[in-house]
Formats: sequence, C-alpha cells, structure tokens
Amino acid sequence: MKALLLDADGVVLGKGEYFSDKFAREHNVQTEDIMSFFRGPFGDCQAGKKDLKIELKPFLERWGWKGTVEDFLDYWFEDVSVDPDIERVVDLYRSKGVKCYMASNNEAYRARRIEKVLGDRLDGYFFSADLKAKKDNPEFFTRILDELDLPGGEIGFVDNEQKNVDVAKEIGIDARLYSKEILEEFLRESGLTEFKNELK
Repeated sequence: MKALLLDADGVVLGKGEYFSDKFAREHNVQTEDIMSFFRGPFGDCQAGKKDLKIELKPFLERWGWKGTVEDFLDYWFEDVSVDPDIERVVDLYRSKGVKCYMASNNEAYRARRIEKVLGDRLDGYFFSADLKAKKDNPEFFTRILDELDLPGGEIGFVDNEQKNVDVAKEIGIDARLYSKEILEEFLRESGLTEFKNELK
C-alpha cells in the first residue's frame, strides 16, 4: 500500500455529537426543521454545485439565528479537531512512507477550515466540493486515482459508511469499513506489526 485515504467525520475527526442535534438543543430549534436543510440543498453544496452561504440564508431566518452567516459557520465548524489516536496512527504510516490523505464529503467552507486546522498532519485533502462529486459517485474515487497516479490496488480507504466503501471497492481500491481493528489489519498487512499496540 502506497497511500491511505481516511474519512473525516467519524474517523480522523472522531465521532462527536451531530451538529443538527447540537444546534437543536442549544437554540431550541426542531431537529426536523434543521434536517430539511441537510436533506435538501446541503447535498448540492457538498458536491460543489451550490454555495453554502447562499443556501443557508433563508434557513437561518426560519431558525431564528440572530447573527451573520459567517457567525453561524464559525459556530458550526468550531468542533473541528483530530482524534489523537488516529493522529498517532497516521504518523506511523507516514514514517514508513505511506502517504495519508483525507477523503471526505464536505462543502467548500468547512473543507477549508479542516485544511487550516489539520495543516500538514496529512499529506493532502480530497473533498467532494473540490472534486465535484460525492463518495457515492465513482467519479469521486477515479479523480483521486488520477491525482495520485496510482492503481486502486495500491490505495487503502477507510470510511464509516458501508455505501462509500462499496463504491470504492468497485473501482479496485482496498476499501474497508472503519474500526480500530481495521487500521491494525492495514498495519499488519503493510508489515508494520511492531506498531499495532499504538491502537489499543
């Protein structure tokens, strides 16, 4: 394996509270009202087809948000942080020459925030908004293969959603559903078994 692709939320960034639940709880908004945005125009924002700030404006009015769109994005993105266990594992892979990249469904503004926070902790970032395709579309992965100039068999991919794993497998990537045990399997298969205790 020459490169490892890692999902953002639920993998590199850990698994915290859903933002929709947090916002509903802290601002007394019905979760279903919030989900009308995430099930609606947000998908096109993730695919790079629409601008998040423009699409959010009418919803913020409906939700009773008193600040600006920029204020809302700062509130939304404030919890971006790396899972320290995953950061250690990434460092181990990179020390042995395996390039590690983020591969994530994210719209452009949050993508830039993630890049800013994580910086050079990863070798690069692949976001759906930039690739103009989400992970349920094979084009997401074929564009990454083209960018890395590697065959699918030399790339590992870890995601916390089976549907994304299945799409990656279809084009030959060694894709697996996320767990700490799966990362240990990759370590073992890559000849890095001396580091497996880092995952405990």
